[in-house]
Amino acid sequence: MRYHSRKRSVAPKSIGQAVALLSVSALLFSMIQGVILFHTDNTSNDEYDEYELARKESFGFFDNYPQADWKRAQEIHAKVFPNHYSNDMTQYSSVVDKTEYSRAERLKKPYLIAKGQIYDVRDSNWWNAENFQVEFHCPLAQRIPADSSGDGPKWVCDPHRLRNDSNDNKKSCLVYSFGSNGKTEFEKGIKDEIGDHCEIHTFDGVTYNKRNGNFAEKLQGIAEFHPWFLGTEEEGKQQKKGHKTLAQTMEELGHSGRTIDIFKIDCEWCEWFTFDTWLEQDIRQILVETHNAPMPQARNFFHQLHDAGFVIFSKEANYQNGGGGVEFAFLKLTTDFFINGSMYNATKQL
Repeated sequence: MRYHSRKRSVAPKSIGQAVALLSVSALLFSMIQGVILFHTDNTSNDEYDEYELARKESFGFFDNYPQADWKRAQEIHAKVFPNHYSNDMTQYSSVVDKTEYSRAERLKKPYLIAKGQIYDVRDSNWWNAENFQVEFHCPLAQRIPADSSGDGPKWVCDPHRLRNDSNDNKKSCLVYSFGSNGKTEFEKGIKDEIGDHCEIHTFDGVTYNKRNGNFAEKLQGIAEFHPWFLGTEEEGKQQKKGHKTLAQTMEELGHSGRTIDIFKIDCEWCEWFTFDTWLEQDIRQILVETHNAPMPQARNFFHQLHDAGFVIFSKEANYQNGGGGVEFAFLKLTTDFFINGSMYNATKQL
């Protein structure tokens, strides 16, 4: 009886120990597995979060911009805001009334008084010095072409990001160049620095001059030439000869809905009267030479581009005309990039 009694008392104790041991083993395995999974997930999130903010707020353009640096860039931008020295931007400006005058008058008399239309026009070098400075820095911005003269090249934000990568993954690259004057340096530079996959279209209502000859022939094999000016909304409605709006241009070329990666424009004052049509399209970089500073057009130009997400990453005076013209370069970001209320509409600056 003692033997059987001792046998019965030992068996349950051994089973209990075995169950306990199995439970502890399962618990330890679960904990180890959890630690491994947590470490893996946490590492993955750290790697993703490192660049996610910049990627998200740049429409995927910056894929290796660390989060800490991006937040610092946001702070720098916010400190610059509002990006003009005085709220009274009529000071030093080329003042223009509300009457829109013709392209011919703008081209022939940009620095003269046109009675009834321009009542005070003067050089804008002081205005350009006081207002709208660089507010964002592209890490590897490049002047294209790098070996050209003072007037003609444009600063492009990190052009290498538009190249096809080493795995030959094809990237879209659409470039519009308004204002040619028969020059080809910029278009050639884009092909050299980014690649032949870039689709380049050059526009000018003038098709020939003695210095450069036939524009279309000069651009052959580099870009496709189109003989028209960029028109205002009103010129588009009137179907003015030799003028097309940006929307009409894109529709005619079968580009409606496409992203324009680089929009380069030098159109001798048309920038002040057509910029609102640029904002209707998906443009990622705007490279524009501004001429003088008519008010209120100049103020509206910079404020509205900014509030649409465009930040100034380059500002280069045209020294050959005394600083009255300036080469500005803008990059489009999402407006989430703008912190601390750094929006002109939000601050009622317009």
